[in-house]
Amino acid sequence: MRVTKAAIRPGLKKLLREIPNASLELQSALILRALEPTLEDHTKVACYMDMERGEVRTMPIISHLFAVGKQVYLPRCTNTRISGHAVLRQGVESHPHLTFHQMLSLAQVQALKPQGKYQLREPALEEPHPLPPELDVVMVPGVAFSLANGARMGHGAGFYDDFIQRTLHTHGKRPLLIGLALKEQIVPEVPTEAHDHHMDCIICGDGSVHWFR
Repeated sequence: MRVTKAAIRPGLKKLLREIPNASLELQSALILRALEPTLEDHTKVACYMDMERGEVRTMPIISHLFAVGKQVYLPRCTNTRISGHAVLRQGVESHPHLTFHQMLSLAQVQALKPQGKYQLREPALEEPHPLPPELDVVMVPGVAFSLANGARMGHGAGFYDDFIQRTLHTHGKRPLLIGLALKEQIVPEVPTEAHDHHMDCIICGDGSVHWFR
């Protein structure tokens, strides 16, 4: 019987919440060190604000991006009903999706406060809601990643797979997708569906870099 995402996600989330802070800090530092040369030739880079428990620490990454002169983008959760953007999922009138917003300074990022349903530190609302920017790189969070083929399992809302599809519709190509994975997030196999997008690269908490293209 094939294992489903719904069956393995809760146990993994519990494991991630129990990772000691010292391990999170060390793994995040090794990921940043490996990430720096990977981003050298790219300008428009999207990251995300970590949820503080069980995710790679991203503020040092964002700080580095500003320090080396990158254009930095962060995601905001919305819904097609609110944004007026195209509905990409079949059989529904509206659905959640991400918009990405350029941040102009590190201070602007540091001032963000938790808000919304998921208590995420998100950029301020922009109206009209911005269409997908033509990004060079998107750093992607997840619950689990597989080094066998670059497959990723997210939190279940489909935000990033939707954004990637939306980018393809807008620009005809997708950005480089880099998964940031703690050692505890690496699993032998991730169940996938037709709409799932695999990572082009996964950078792990031991500092290793794995390419899939």
